[in-house]
Amino acid sequence: MKIGTSRVSIDQLDRLLTQKEYAKALAAIAAELRRRPGQLNLHLRQAEILNLQGERGRAIDVYREIAESQARDGFYARAIAVYKKIHRLDPEQEIEAELARLIEEDRQSKVGSSRSRGAGRLAGESSSDLARAAEEEQELKELHASSLFSSFEREALEKIISSTELRSFKEGDIIVTEEERGSSLFLIVGGSVKVFTRTDEGGNLPLAELGPGDFFGEVSLLTGRPRTATITASSPVTAIELDHDSVERIAEDHPEVHQVLEDFYNRRAQHTVEAVIRRMRGDN
Repeated sequence: MKIGTSRVSIDQLDRLLTQKEYAKALAAIAAELRRRPGQLNLHLRQAEILNLQGERGRAIDVYREIAESQARDGFYARAIAVYKKIHRLDPEQEIEAELARLIEEDRQSKVGSSRSRGAGRLAGESSSDLARAAEEEQELKELHASSLFSSFEREALEKIISSTELRSFKEGDIIVTEEERGSSLFLIVGGSVKVFTRTDEGGNLPLAELGPGDFFGEVSLLTGRPRTATITASSPVTAIELDHDSVERIAEDHPEVHQVLEDFYNRRAQHTVEAVIRRMRGDN
């Protein structure tokens, strides 16, 4: 089955899935992948459809290939999210050790080198160049976020990966509420969220929109203090959650995890939700 454009492909795919025509849906995806082999979302949908078709083993194989590719490219958060999907399909899969190994290997291979992404652009460039520049900027943000995971030693990293939860939210869902007790951080893997804070008059003031590669909730994880903002899903959202109790359990054997998290927080302290609120209120 040949589909002419990406928009038609998506429409056709949705119709085929509604009708449970999984073989045709897979053929449509295969056709799109021949045109756009590097499209992560197409590979993810391929695995999802294989599972719907009852081909769990093949779905796991596709997910594993995706995760290994993302880990070797430095996108550890994406890889963790995909490995969590594998674990849902087969809880017996020993994914934590495998992924920790891949992250350590990628980290060691990059020692003394840097990833050449996000090169500067000159005025007068084409719209396609500008689009590519935006894509590279987004990739850099996700790479920087993923560096959190490469900061842990391998044994501690296995436990961190095991303790994370892959969370999904529908558009409009409230993820955290200002002033409620909080004890976890979230790293957005897909979708976007809106950040609000309460005004002195009792209204909600929009502060920012966050997307893949952005964190929120670090202060609650590190200190247990109440949430400083309300955050809602502005689209379907996938996020990795790490909670305070899990960190404390891991720290009993690996006390260095506290320092890793604090160092990571300090490196990006000016980009946290809390920093945005302080600047908005004129606090020092």
